[in-house]
Amino acid sequence: MEIRQIEAFLAVIQEGSFTNAAAYLNLTQPSLSARIQQLEQSLGGELFRRGQRPLVLTPLGDLFRDYAERAIAILQAGQEAVQLAQQGQIGRVTVCCPFSLAASLMPEVVKQFSQAYSQAELYLETGHSDFAIDQLLDGMVNVSLAAAFPRYAAQVQTLVRLHDEMVVAVSPEHELVGATAVAIPQLWHYQPIIIHWGRAFDAYIASLRQMSGADVAAVRVPLAAALPMARQPQTITFLPRRVTAVFGLVELPVPKFKFDWDAIVATRHGRTLTSLEQGFVDVVTAVWHQSP
Repeated sequence: MEIRQIEAFLAVIQEGSFTNAAAYLNLTQPSLSARIQQLEQSLGGELFRRGQRPLVLTPLGDLFRDYAERAIAILQAGQEAVQLAQQGQIGRVTVCCPFSLAASLMPEVVKQFSQAYSQAELYLETGHSDFAIDQLLDGMVNVSLAAAFPRYAAQVQTLVRLHDEMVVAVSPEHELVGATAVAIPQLWHYQPIIIHWGRAFDAYIASLRQMSGADVAAVRVPLAAALPMARQPQTITFLPRRVTAVFGLVELPVPKFKFDWDAIVATRHGRTLTSLEQGFVDVVTAVWHQSP
């Protein structure tokens, strides 16, 4: 059984005669008749009652018609899916990223990606940066976002580097909101909520506390727990500027507080992105450079 035989069968039904069906398919009538006969041989019986006008299906033909229509429809859908995949419009993108980016960046990325690639599937997993890189190297995902820690440089292929800065973040009700400048020693008059943003940042905060002679105990918590605590009026925390803005916190003007915090979008070494994956990376980059 061949596709062209099924198409000939459906054309006869649609056009009402062998003559019209042959013209519709741009075939000679003997060629069309041969295809129908070959199909009947495959099925083991006649599909049309010959010699009747209008043309009438046999019970076998009537039974086969539904399956033939579904088969052609499935093949057409498959052809369209392949064309969309070749155009980068359909397929699956697997991504892992830290919670900070999942919460602050991904909502808008998912929205814009879904609008641009409505027939694509996006699988998103979250975890800390080490987890995101491990998932990438283990082949569980094909794209990961992570903090731009130097130790990742040799492990992955960096596609895009996204620049941000750490800032001192407080609740909108904090008494320092509105100050023109805040000195670093003033920060330790409030409860510091410390999130682990990497060893280099931990060392930077420790040096600031040491130079200020601060004796207040720091509370070390993961980001998910830190955000509600940061909204209390007597606390301070340290967040990337984008996270601060997205979660409705206020950045204090602390002139001597300066720490770059970059993120990377990465894939495995030697791997070429699909068109759809490149589209996702492009959306991430565009959203990153938009105002949060």
